[in-house]
Amino acid sequence: MQHRLDRWREIARAMLTGNKRSRRRNRRGMSLIEVMVVIAIILTLTSVLAIGIFGIFGEAQAQTTVLTMGKVDQRISLYVLRKKSAPSSLSEAFGSDEVPKDAWGNDFIYEANGRNYEITSLGSDGAPGGTGDATDLKWSEQKQ
Repeated sequence: MQHRLDRWREIARAMLTGNKRSRRRNRRGMSLIEVMVVIAIILTLTSVLAIGIFGIFGEAQAQTTVLTMGKVDQRISLYVLRKKSAPSSLSEAFGSDEVPKDAWGNDFIYEANGRNYEITSLGSDGAPGGTGDATDLKWSEQKQ
């Protein structure tokens, strides 16, 4: 009888103070809200980094295109020195060599008028106009 009474007192005490097992279970892991907050923080940091990285990548492609335009300009300048007029097309200036493309894989637009010529890249979208990475790059504006 005493044993049963002690057992009931133990159960009553556990109910009033909280079960040790349930307290231990609560301390073991993180709650759903804590996990969601951590995930939100990680996603926020990732998006900030991604925006920065893509911005730098776009600038690097534009700079690579300008450098490639400089190489094309050198090849055309050599052609002009030899033939005394600008070539009618880039393939004429490069002969059997492959004509370079811009950083986005598009062909350069080449326009010649006597000894004067213009090399243009249409940017990432490959269409005239645009802003950001899609801005048209003209060699006459870049070499100054």
